[in-house]
Amino acid sequence: MRILWKIFRFLLIIVVGLEIFLQFYNPFSSRIKHQTIILPKNIEYKIEQNKTNSIDSLIVHSKNNLGFRGENYDKTVQLSRIFCLGGSTTECFYLSNGKDWPNLLGQKLKTINSKVWLNNAGMDGHSTFGNLNLLEKQILKLQPNYIILMCGLNDITLDTANKFEVKKIGFFRKLYNALEIPATIINLRRVSNSVKSGLNHQIMTDIRTADTLHLTNQDIEMALKNEKTYLKNYEKRLNSIYQICKKNKIKLILVTQAILFSDEKDLLTDIDLGLLKTGEQNGKLKGKLMSIYNQKTISFARKKGIKLVELAERLPKDSRFYYDGYHFSNYGSEMVADVIFDETKQIFKK
Repeated sequence: MRILWKIFRFLLIIVVGLEIFLQFYNPFSSRIKHQTIILPKNIEYKIEQNKTNSIDSLIVHSKNNLGFRGENYDKTVQLSRIFCLGGSTTECFYLSNGKDWPNLLGQKLKTINSKVWLNNAGMDGHSTFGNLNLLEKQILKLQPNYIILMCGLNDITLDTANKFEVKKIGFFRKLYNALEIPATIINLRRVSNSVKSGLNHQIMTDIRTADTLHLTNQDIEMALKNEKTYLKNYEKRLNSIYQICKKNKIKLILVTQAILFSDEKDLLTDIDLGLLKTGEQNGKLKGKLMSIYNQKTISFARKKGIKLVELAERLPKDSRFYYDGYHFSNYGSEMVADVIFDETKQIFKK
């Protein structure tokens, strides 16, 4: 019994010491802690990479006084406020300042309307749960006039039981939320899940040498059948965002998600994109999964009369536009901005 007590005390000392250490310095910190979004305000990231010339060798990524990308917010200046929401393909974390598509779009919009102000509020890993939370908790108070939402990718196989936030919490929940150890464990699990799904920014040096994965048609059909159970709740989350925008007189613009993976050949290399491995799936399955979410976005937009940009249809399956199977390269970001500008410029004209 004494031995067990000694072991317990030893473990307790280690846990308490680790918690104290993580409170002051956490190398695994995240922008989401226990379902609370923590915006990194006035910070600059510098990332060096030499794997591909489709993105900068030195990436400089800055956050403004809101924790977003773009010009600082000044509430005294009366401009038409536009926020771009989405996940990593909106945030464009590995593209340097001014090269992310939302800010390229903002520059284009200013050529036809000097009274617009656009910020990139995309966040790596955000699904419509995160978009909804960010809209409610952070963006509404900034009185936006427009929301441009690119969504669907991070909603694939998203379990509806995983609620983004708990609105009413008691003492023990508050205590739990203040601890760093459980938050770190959860964030490491998120990273693990991202790796499994292939969404963790795997920069491709040469698509010709990428890993491949063969799946039978039966495996693919079964996965697509199982995925349909998640679509109804995806639509419900879209509707929640739409209702908030409608209530607050915000014009919502939806953008379908373009990815490289598909059951097609790469226009640049003629490589079969369907055979490329992405996490535990291949390009053919991922492309089909993305397609059914895009179709749900399209049908919802048409049903509600929401402005829709069918980016997935307009962006070619060309590896020059991506640095992996999902995330836009500098070239791709320019193309995305061009497409969205072309589709929305009539809305923003003076």
